[in-house]
Amino acid sequence: MRKYVVRFMVFYILSIGCLLGIIIYSYQNKIDRHNEQVEIEYPGVWKLSDEYDNRNSSYMEFLHQKNSLSILKELYKELEKAELYREYSRQILSYHEYFRGNEKLASGSYNDKTEDGYLTNLTVRQMPEKMINEKKIEQHIEKGRCFTLKEYQRPLNQEIPLIAGYDYQKVFHLNQKIKAGYLGTENCTFKIVGFLHKNTRLSSELNLDETLIMPTVSKMKTMKQENEKILMSVKCSGYFCYKNEKEYRQISNLLKRIRRETGYRYVIPQMKWKSNNLLPMTTGKALIFMSLNLLLEFIVVYKVLAVNTRKVKTLVYKTVALCTSGSIFANVFLRFLFPKHIKIIQIYSSDFVAYMIIVFLLCAGMIGLKEKRT
Repeated sequence: MRKYVVRFMVFYILSIGCLLGIIIYSYQNKIDRHNEQVEIEYPGVWKLSDEYDNRNSSYMEFLHQKNSLSILKELYKELEKAELYREYSRQILSYHEYFRGNEKLASGSYNDKTEDGYLTNLTVRQMPEKMINEKKIEQHIEKGRCFTLKEYQRPLNQEIPLIAGYDYQKVFHLNQKIKAGYLGTENCTFKIVGFLHKNTRLSSELNLDETLIMPTVSKMKTMKQENEKILMSVKCSGYFCYKNEKEYRQISNLLKRIRRETGYRYVIPQMKWKSNNLLPMTTGKALIFMSLNLLLEFIVVYKVLAVNTRKVKTLVYKTVALCTSGSIFANVFLRFLFPKHIKIIQIYSSDFVAYMIIVFLLCAGMIGLKEKRT
């Protein structure tokens, strides 16, 4: 009978170990795939990103879906209503005339010869009205003016104003109109309405001397669907600004809801778990603690089985009780040491306990059948 008990305990350890490994791996894999863990600083920004570009898929595959445009439009409606969202992005203007400025103003192509003449890519930053006001762009204008309210969200077939960085004063002049391509739409008309002071900065790391600024734009009525998809993708890839933890959680909840309702695979921001406790909690240390818990239960339950193998009902009650109480004790112990890591511990206190009870019931039933046969 003792041999049978030993087999049962081996089966018990392997089963619980496998179940525990599956639970932890699944939970950790879910975090790695769907969430971005970051150290949170207040105030701060969250740049929208998605999971489409990886080994198994690409963003172009999403754009080729029949319903991709309707999904992007739905996304934009939700984002547009969010007070914390900023429709900001860095893009490229395709300038097709001979560019007389310094090569440092170009982003990639610089006076490359083409069938239509030349191609020079210029960096342009698309900014919404809220951001222009927050960054006080108007106060940094040396010549000309800032954008007017009516100049935001114009379609690309209308004249789009540009505010140029300081270094562009040697290339363009005030009120000059230029032709350039933007997001696949060619021959858009842009007008230089202002120049910035030297060393104007959008942030401590971003100097605007070599940059163009344009207001947010909207689609044309006759726009090709492919170009409209690209434009909507840009409009849905801005960033959120937040001042405190409450606003940060609002952003996270909004993106979770958008992902759930539309299926669009936004990366969900998650707070990185911080702990001032005795030890930092990692998956490896969680496995060590739970292994110690299993070892303790192995010793106790082995003794119980050795004494009570002929009393099946008592065996079932005692093993289940020991299993549950031992796991709860371990989880309480972990919660005391690592109060910041409730999410991963909740996995142990629910799924883990449930799986362990099932395994014990099955094994106890097997022992009962074995006894009846003998």
